[in-house]
Amino acid sequence: MFGFSLLKVDRIQEKTGVLGPGIRAVIWFHGCFRHCPGCIAAGMNKSQDFTEYTVDELFQKVASVEGIEGITISGGEPLMQNLDELYEFLMLVRQKTSLSVMLYTGYLLQEVNEDENKKRLLDFVDILVDGPYVEELDHGQLWRGSENQRVYFLSSRYSEAQDGFAQKKGRPIECKFINASDFSLTGVPPRGFRKSLSRRMAEKGLIINW
Repeated sequence: MFGFSLLKVDRIQEKTGVLGPGIRAVIWFHGCFRHCPGCIAAGMNKSQDFTEYTVDELFQKVASVEGIEGITISGGEPLMQNLDELYEFLMLVRQKTSLSVMLYTGYLLQEVNEDENKKRLLDFVDILVDGPYVEELDHGQLWRGSENQRVYFLSSRYSEAQDGFAQKKGRPIECKFINASDFSLTGVPPRGFRKSLSRRMAEKGLIINW
């Protein structure tokens, strides 16, 4: 171990087909300093309801999931976690599994490359989505919240997917009811989706706590 900090995780979804290529596990890390207007994770980042994992615990959690081809790391801001612990987690994924890694970050790739502690993480990343969410530029781009964000294919694993990718649109989402009063939303919803859904649910007497 590089240190003794725990990784703060808001939630983990073992299987989804809407955040990256193929069927993937998704880890949403807790916490972000950006507070982008319209952020779909704003409520999550304000909450103190998260789970702390050691590197080994988190690795075992995703490595035990069958039938996935990779993991997607989102948040929150993953690069606000303890970077030594995050590095070790990604290193374990790369060395002990065949899973690919997709990473969302509000930092620009240039900013990541200028910080050695962040840059070294890219050795284990196949696809990087960078940049903050800008609500006015939310035009339905595939895998992205807004047009300013860029998708970088950092390894050869998905090289065939690069052609024409920047122009691709369409963002499927998944809704899963956990119980009668709680549900999870996975994916990048269309602009205004949360307000519209909240309004329609309120008309039926149901209040959504985002």
